[in-house]
Amino acid sequence: MANPKALIKTYLPKLVGLFLFDAVWFAAVAGRGEWLALTLVLVAAQVVLALRTGPFSWRLYVALLVLGLVLEASVVSMGILRFSEGWLPIWLVLLWVGFVGMLMNTLSGLAGRPWWAALLGIASGPLTYAIGARLGAAEILVEEWLLWLVYGLLWAAYMVIFALVSQRIKQTQEGSHDVISNSSQSS
Repeated sequence: MANPKALIKTYLPKLVGLFLFDAVWFAAVAGRGEWLALTLVLVAAQVVLALRTGPFSWRLYVALLVLGLVLEASVVSMGILRFSEGWLPIWLVLLWVGFVGMLMNTLSGLAGRPWWAALLGIASGPLTYAIGARLGAAEILVEEWLLWLVYGLLWAAYMVIFALVSQRIKQTQEGSHDVISNSSQSS
């Protein structure tokens, strides 16, 4: 039987990260420029939570952030979506900063599970843009089914990359711990 304290220690930060990201998303998308200060505070809390709740790789964090912004720039450049406050508004950049923090904490269990990651990307990625457009954060410039298709494919690819790279980093970190453990045992 699992230790309840261990379960709480493992899963409570993930739940907090999930609900915190919901607040980040709402502040960024619904509030946009008007709620920028609140968004910034929530994003900072999301990143601090990710830093404190387990293995964290700045290289992975920055790579995922850049990849996400490239994803956004691609969709805007293809003429599928236009954000209400410019090409890549600051609230959108902050949303990605918070999302990657949530991803590395709450969804870290997807490491090495690319199929689950892809399914989650297909299901949740396009939905957030469709809702955001209805809240006035963006304008869909094509038929909505095309937005769902393009974002579904892009988000599936993004999440698969996350799952595979996270697994590789996790293995590398575990390998370095083994080396440290082995060298300390031989001393």
